[in-house]
Amino acid sequence: MSPDSKLVQAPADSQLILGSPVARALAVIGDRWAHLIIRDAFLGVRRFEDFRRRSGAARGTLASRLKKLEANGILDRRAYQDSPVRYEYRLTEMGLDLYPQVLAARNWELRWNDDDSLPAVMTHSLCRKRMHPLFRCQSCEASIRIYDVSYSPGTAVSGTEHVPARFQRRSRTKSKSGSDVDRRFFHFLDVVGDRWTGLVVASLFFGLRRYDEIAGAIGIATNILSDRLKSLVSMGVLKRVPYQDRPVRHEYRLTEKGADLYIHALQVHEWAERCLLDEGDRPLTLEHKLCNSPLRSEVVCSECKKPLKPREVTYERANAAATDR
Repeated sequence: MSPDSKLVQAPADSQLILGSPVARALAVIGDRWAHLIIRDAFLGVRRFEDFRRRSGAARGTLASRLKKLEANGILDRRAYQDSPVRYEYRLTEMGLDLYPQVLAARNWELRWNDDDSLPAVMTHSLCRKRMHPLFRCQSCEASIRIYDVSYSPGTAVSGTEHVPARFQRRSRTKSKSGSDVDRRFFHFLDVVGDRWTGLVVASLFFGLRRYDEIAGAIGIATNILSDRLKSLVSMGVLKRVPYQDRPVRHEYRLTEKGADLYIHALQVHEWAERCLLDEGDRPLTLEHKLCNSPLRSEVVCSECKKPLKPREVTYERANAAATDR
């Protein structure tokens, strides 16, 4: 089955997309630098200079993102030195709850990027076996695929959080790219490393394919949309397909590479439901068509099938081992 045949529902309206849990999450963690900070925090990085060295972010950019992640409850800032006062940053429980989306990003990067800097081997301490993260339905334990999931509108949620323009720009590696910069996840972040690109991809997940439909649904300026679509096509995430001959008009469809981003989007969706929405708010209901149950995912060890936790997973490279948070 081709990736573009997976989206069989009628296109969603704009309120469903902009009011979705993913849109809420993108307002908090939807830019490149936030992703890199979270990546490094899971690898045991805690101090400002170490975050700066590994991400390549400019000081002002890094300070801004750390402050925002702290304000949103993802990082906790603690003093580790009194004179002068210096601080370190640790993941909160809300931050640790992002672990499934970090694993989903890793899986995607490992499959679609040829960069050998990403450790391919993970070991689960509970079963002491090399393994890979497996994303499955909690109800039927089947692996999750985009074309096995349907959606329906749920309870309405008030408008999305305002996001300053600097958090919506695409952030390529504009700062120094020295030898200490950790380039893991860079291809993933080239694809979805800003809020607008994330919303464009989300529009395709909701069944939108045509330029005007996408522009109207997410309220994006035409020049920004053109740039994002061109970039996504060049990276093989979308393909441009003619749907009309006279005059020639095109629509955009997910490739296999693009459809494979769905697992990460699902993890972001579920994290936002747990951590960002008020109790009782559910703007979007997902159903797993294989078992006709509300979809709740879990990420488990491919060998022992036990849920994966950050403190119980180590990587092949010594400097990437998970540490106490």
